[in-house]
Amino acid sequence: MVSSYMFQEIRKFKTQGLSQAAIARKLGIDPKTVAKYIKANAPPRYTPRGPSLRVDPFQAFEPKVAQWLIRTPGLTDREVFELLVPEGYRGSERTLNRRMKQLKAHKPKERFFEQSYEPGEQSQFDFKEKVELPFWDGPRIAHLHFGTLPYSDTCHVKAYPFKNFECYMDGIHSFFEKIGGMTDKIRFDNLSPVVKKILEGSDRLYTDDFMRSIVHYGFKCLPCRPGKGNDKGDVERDIRTFASRIKNRISHERLVFRDWDHLNAWLAQYMREREKEDSRIKLKIEQAALTPLPRREEGILCQIQDGPASSHGTIRVSKSSYSVPDSMIGEPCHTVIGAYDVRISRIGTSVRDAIVVVHPRKPDGENSILLEHALPSLVRKPHAMVRWAHRSILFPSPTCEKFYARLQKIEGYAAEREYLRAINLVQHTSFSEIIAGMELVLETPSQTLFDDLRTLLLGERRPGAVIDITSRLNQRPLIPELSKYDSLIPKEGKSS
Repeated sequence: MVSSYMFQEIRKFKTQGLSQAAIARKLGIDPKTVAKYIKANAPPRYTPRGPSLRVDPFQAFEPKVAQWLIRTPGLTDREVFELLVPEGYRGSERTLNRRMKQLKAHKPKERFFEQSYEPGEQSQFDFKEKVELPFWDGPRIAHLHFGTLPYSDTCHVKAYPFKNFECYMDGIHSFFEKIGGMTDKIRFDNLSPVVKKILEGSDRLYTDDFMRSIVHYGFKCLPCRPGKGNDKGDVERDIRTFASRIKNRISHERLVFRDWDHLNAWLAQYMREREKEDSRIKLKIEQAALTPLPRREEGILCQIQDGPASSHGTIRVSKSSYSVPDSMIGEPCHTVIGAYDVRISRIGTSVRDAIVVVHPRKPDGENSILLEHALPSLVRKPHAMVRWAHRSILFPSPTCEKFYARLQKIEGYAAEREYLRAINLVQHTSFSEIIAGMELVLETPSQTLFDDLRTLLLGERRPGAVIDITSRLNQRPLIPELSKYDSLIPKEGKSS
């Protein structure tokens, strides 16, 4: 049977005088087909194929498979086939593939229902995990803490180095500080720093730290159902909207941040520029319904730890060590572990004599040992540096390692003492200048490396020295001559 178009072509070529064989060759069909439709002189008629009488092997199993897909949406066609064969399915896997495609295509569309909130009724909080951002000392992983007011659609973002209790609670308190008060309820996810165990319904067994926060702030808790992010859909929407845009803007403008304060100041400005006028109006209405925010309490927002500094001159916090000066060894210390830093002070000292040591907070397992704390004792016990667990801080540059290796060849047993004396020059100048001085001294055949380095940096002449150290090194002074650059400085009133 041919199409109506082909029938018309046969009739056209026939009226042009072509033979049946020529028409067949021209159209690529059988000459008998040409003869048939010339004789019939009527276009072909097609009747729809009747329903197949073959039994569908999948039909009896379709309700069961539909239930499986509701329970486990990720089931593949192959897995369904393997599950159906023991159930008595005798059809082919190809048939199952075709019917599974039809079954998945008939998934009902989801309806979303617009939610309504009262002013000051609720705030929602969540983290956007692991966003890599550029800092002066290299890329860092930032956790963006989002806070949202569903009624006014107000959103604030703050970055933290960790996703722990201190960072989470500081984010909540900072959000309330920005909006000027507290909401009646807070909705949040079941984060491990907050929720110890999920019970039936909305009941939760909270951590001790979070229970103290509940008592201190007095807010009501609305934990989300496990796996139901839509319970806090407003903050989830803001995370989807702003997290990638924030990263894109930072990348596009090639921003590099000095520290966390610099990043958070930029985030606050970024979000402020994107506030809608309608949100500002609603926020003013909402602020009238907010309750007063209690002042910051260290015992609520931070971990507090009291105990003596160890004989190693450190305070242990979880799996990390933080150094203190020699004067605090064995003394009772008060340690405050916050979201960004660790502050250590000696208990029982007067305000005038109090020493407060501040370290950036480190991940568990990483240590913060300040050279200024360990160096005085190392100078007195120079050979302790050979197997010191934190000796890497003594070699911040490959130049330092080369300087120490050269001292070992020259000084032998006294190499550690001489190296530590060189590092101890940091009391008079900067570490960068010490390293620059080491580079200059290493380019000479000097056999008195420390003395030459000290003279180069501090301008001191050794007793009995005849030749000036700068000329002996045959190097330019560390202070560059800048007068030749004066002509490049734009004059007043002229553009560069």
